[in-house]
Amino acid sequence: MCRMQLEKVLLAGPWVGEFGWELFCWQGYIRALSRHYDKTICIAPAHSKFLYDDFCDQFLDFTPDTGDYKDSFYKVGFNLDSALMKEFFKRAKIDTSKDRVSVFTPRRIGDPPRTHYTQSFRFGEHDLAPIYIKLGSKTQSKRKTVIVHARSRNLRPTDNWPTKKWEVLVASLSKMGYDVISIGLKHESLHIEGTEDKRECDSTELLNTLSSAKCIFGPSSGAMHLATLCECPQVVWTTNYNFERYTKNWNPLNTPVLFLSKQGWQPSPEYVIKEFETWNTKLQQSDDKNENS
Repeated sequence: MCRMQLEKVLLAGPWVGEFGWELFCWQGYIRALSRHYDKTICIAPAHSKFLYDDFCDQFLDFTPDTGDYKDSFYKVGFNLDSALMKEFFKRAKIDTSKDRVSVFTPRRIGDPPRTHYTQSFRFGEHDLAPIYIKLGSKTQSKRKTVIVHARSRNLRPTDNWPTKKWEVLVASLSKMGYDVISIGLKHESLHIEGTEDKRECDSTELLNTLSSAKCIFGPSSGAMHLATLCECPQVVWTTNYNFERYTKNWNPLNTPVLFLSKQGWQPSPEYVIKEFETWNTKLQQSDDKNENS
């Protein structure tokens, strides 16, 4: 009698860490790994579900109310045997002791963010590089839109821009004829006066908004990294440490980036606008050349 072969199951997660690192240190590798399994189960916060929809057979929400889970890049060596996780697996009816289940927990893969997205690593019997897909669709609209992500987190508060600077930037963009949209999580980002509030809109609307906008403005953040995968050009300010992260290592779709580091995390809005105007002219000239070729 033939013995029925059990399906190979990949159990990936729970992702516990910052969103930007989930984008470029996690989900791309899980997408690549999933191609070698019959079934893939992903565990992550509910707001990240859209990252796994194209390859995940089952998604389980894991959003702890306590701890520093999302403020630590990622939790290396996360304890699957903790009481919290045992209860989670029990409710989800997952038996991790079965041989057919391969558990893949958050870990340091390479040396992020210095590891380039084309670099492969050994996972068991497979050598794999992360696989990234374009997120969102460009919508037809006569509106000239730009996006702002007004970061407002307790974690590294010196990275936040004060509201007054955002108001000056938005006023300048409005005078240039742009409709401005605010995005982000409501408890971690601001709605700037004079902008349309799309914070915490559904994921499809968010991705399409990013894909259709002229560009997004903001300090380095998870939202800016998400824009990369929507091919939304970015005007990002931070320190020069992050230059290769934005322009090369975490930019698999070659999304245009105006990287501003001369004034660090706190540039003046006047400086940002001036640099944007010069960069925007070059982008427009490139677009016109492509259309005529």
